[in-house]
Amino acid sequence: MTSRQLRISGIILFLLLGKFSSLLAQENLPDIIKKISPSVVSIITYAQDGKPLAQGSGFFLNQQGDVITNRHVLEGAGRAEIKTASGKIYPLEAILAEDKEGDLIRFSVKVPAQKAVPLSLSKSIPEVGEMVIVIGSPLGLGKIASGGIVSAVRDIPAFGKILQIIASISPGSSGSPVVNMKGEVLGVATLQSVECQNLNFAVSAERINKLKTSKALTAAEWNAKPQKKEVSKAEGLFKKGLSNYLAGD
Repeated sequence: MTSRQLRISGIILFLLLGKFSSLLAQENLPDIIKKISPSVVSIITYAQDGKPLAQGSGFFLNQQGDVITNRHVLEGAGRAEIKTASGKIYPLEAILAEDKEGDLIRFSVKVPAQKAVPLSLSKSIPEVGEMVIVIGSPLGLGKIASGGIVSAVRDIPAFGKILQIIASISPGSSGSPVVNMKGEVLGVATLQSVECQNLNFAVSAERINKLKTSKALTAAEWNAKPQKKEVSKAEGLFKKGLSNYLAGD
């Protein structure tokens, strides 16, 4: 066989392997979604007067009932509760840790250990082009999965890494886990571009490991902190600026 034929054979083999890998990944998607879904929860918040306030998504971090979501999901809430994949509802017991800049928060619920199915955090940063899955509860429609890829991994000065993903993220999906094809959490869905719905961002899972536990507070106590109004305004400007920056605007 000539060198030219060898090159052609190599190219064909490369293309076939790429096609096979893609098909294999697609075939594994249903299994991965089934594996992840029990770990994802809907989060419903209520105002002080008891009226529904907002909705988001989150996921179990451990069997003790700790949940991770976006910090903004709980802003303004007098109380909150989660709804598991089985339809069981558990009230938020205490807020344990928060990351203001990263828009992350960790809270606990009293749930039987066998009902809290935790997701593991990836120890590595994803590569550009890596396939990902986002599972959340947009607009209260139950668990909805969206597939896509990592389009960029950006290192923001004084912030850290943030993932840019091509996957649909709708209102109500804030706090959804972004997982790889092993079912490991790569990040937490947090920002999206209004003009371009497929341009979405996730805070890297490495920030979850850096969450520092503080005094446990109820949702009402946490929202009653005096600096809340000033912080919210600053955070709103920060998120808007970060989203525009990542979008190249």
